[in-house]
Amino acid sequence: MIRLVLFVFWSFFTFVGVNQNLLAQSSQIKSQTFNADDIIGIWTNSDNIMKVKIEKIGSHYFGKLIWLEKPNEPDGSPKLDKFNPDPTLRKVPFIGLRVMKDIKYRGDGVWGGGTLYDPEKGKTYGCRITMVNSDVANIRGYVGVSLLGKTEKFSRVSK
Repeated sequence: MIRLVLFVFWSFFTFVGVNQNLLAQSSQIKSQTFNADDIIGIWTNSDNIMKVKIEKIGSHYFGKLIWLEKPNEPDGSPKLDKFNPDPTLRKVPFIGLRVMKDIKYRGDGVWGGGTLYDPEKGKTYGCRITMVNSDVANIRGYVGVSLLGKTEKFSRVSK
């Protein structure tokens, strides 16, 4: 019973903390004006172990891996999408792989509606991108609803 009570309190405070963080980010975003194409460019994650090029194709945005700190397996061969649920795609190299697909601009510095693919797990997630400023974006991968996910900070390398 004590565990249940502690879990409920922890869940509540975690939920409140997450929402306060989202509100703080939202207030930062509202002070700036963004255009749909502001997301286009090359971005690196906070650990600087990958670079993703986001480009516009038609009216949607797509991101592909263009650089990895460790692009090869220990034997020197390129890392392949070996966990892809589609067996015909398991020999596709990580470099050049589209990891973000069909992202749409929602307005107010937010893009979403598409998918984010993790080739290290072979899993596809919902995707939401929120611009903090012109050189920083939070990319969130989630399952089902945006609250059930993980956010990673990306910094612009170049436009």
